[in-house]
Amino acid sequence: MKHKRALLRDRAPRTCMQTADPVAGVQRRKEAMSPETPRKQDDKSKLEDELRLRQFTEEVLDSRQEELEVQEKENSTLSKKLELLQQELKEAQSQLAQARTQSNKAEESKNQGIRSSPRRRDITEIEAQEAYQSLCESVKRWVEYRIRPVLDDLASGHFRCQPTPAQSTRFVSLMREPATSCLNVWHSDEYHFTAIIMQYLWLVFFAKSFYCPLDDGDGETTVAWIDELESAISKLPRDIQHCREWRSETLTALTSQKSFKSRKAAYLNLITEDLASLLTVAVPYVTAAELQNSLRTSIIDPAVDLTHRLQLSPNIFSLRWPARSARSKLDTYECINLADRGAIMNSGENGKSTEALKNASYLFDIAPGLFVETVSGAKKSTAKAICKPTVLVYGGDKDGDIPQKTMTLTRLLWDFANGSKGRSLGPSRNVSPKSKTLILRRHRSKL
Repeated sequence: MKHKRALLRDRAPRTCMQTADPVAGVQRRKEAMSPETPRKQDDKSKLEDELRLRQFTEEVLDSRQEELEVQEKENSTLSKKLELLQQELKEAQSQLAQARTQSNKAEESKNQGIRSSPRRRDITEIEAQEAYQSLCESVKRWVEYRIRPVLDDLASGHFRCQPTPAQSTRFVSLMREPATSCLNVWHSDEYHFTAIIMQYLWLVFFAKSFYCPLDDGDGETTVAWIDELESAISKLPRDIQHCREWRSETLTALTSQKSFKSRKAAYLNLITEDLASLLTVAVPYVTAAELQNSLRTSIIDPAVDLTHRLQLSPNIFSLRWPARSARSKLDTYECINLADRGAIMNSGENGKSTEALKNASYLFDIAPGLFVETVSGAKKSTAKAICKPTVLVYGGDKDGDIPQKTMTLTRLLWDFANGSKGRSLGPSRNVSPKSKTLILRRHRSKL
């Protein structure tokens, strides 16, 4: 019983509470049973999501705005740098244009001052060798073509020309000493004339410091000034190549002037006339104009072209005649064998003389050799032969006599130079006895 009463007491207040607010209870039950309750919860959740999205969007926009502001600042800085660089570029271009203008003015002033020629192209050893060999062949062909008809007339007794002693004296004055002992050697006239022409070219062109006058005076003042100045420069701390380059550039500039071209033309005309008058005593059957044109085309022009290039080169080119001891050094020369119709006698292996060359008899010199001294830095090489000197020899039997003639054209001119009219103008005949060395007076005269 007690238990039941306690249970009833526990239940009594709850019942009283329920009975105390019946309306609230009903309301709660209605709300619990109403369908609008989940919808409100969804709306609330959506509103919260929208608020979070807006907040995130605002944060993103703020971040992008900050990045844009930073980028704008960088763009502004770069724009200022670009403007500064563009200004510097304009200034540099302006300075470059001014420098080019000044350089062009300086170059024009230099060209007007010295009239320098285009870039110099120096002659090579191969080119010099080919040009000199061509010149020697041209002289040889000219002599053969012009002298042989005269020799034929002399042999047949139809030669009636009698040059004056003055003409003959000047002609024989160009003969080198060994040749004066070979005036009567059989078939030697063509070689005598070739040697005389080569001697003339050597004297008027190759043996000079510069072949053509460089001024309107006596023609030697400017050349002497260049030689003296080159010598003075060589005494300073300058190497040989520097001095030679200076000389080449100076001569190149001087020879590019219009005044030099006209002076050169006049000088070559004078030389052509002089050589023609010298050879008239041996070529009497052609007019003066024909002889001059022939000499100018075949001999003078090739010789001048070669001389011009040789003397403008920094390397030292020179023409040298055989030494007085040529008789004992035939292996160092190009030997023309008179006994074999002008064939060349070659030396043996390693430049040693063959037996035939050892037995050959030296007669006289025909042409000088071409030599070169190469200049490099402070050094100058020893002279090297590009073309050997040419000599005439007789390479017959060891104990054979050199055939002689009673009268040759060279002997005839020698006699006229000595005041004699020539011992015989009729047909000549071979003389078998060995010739004796002729002791004759040497004639010299200025060209």
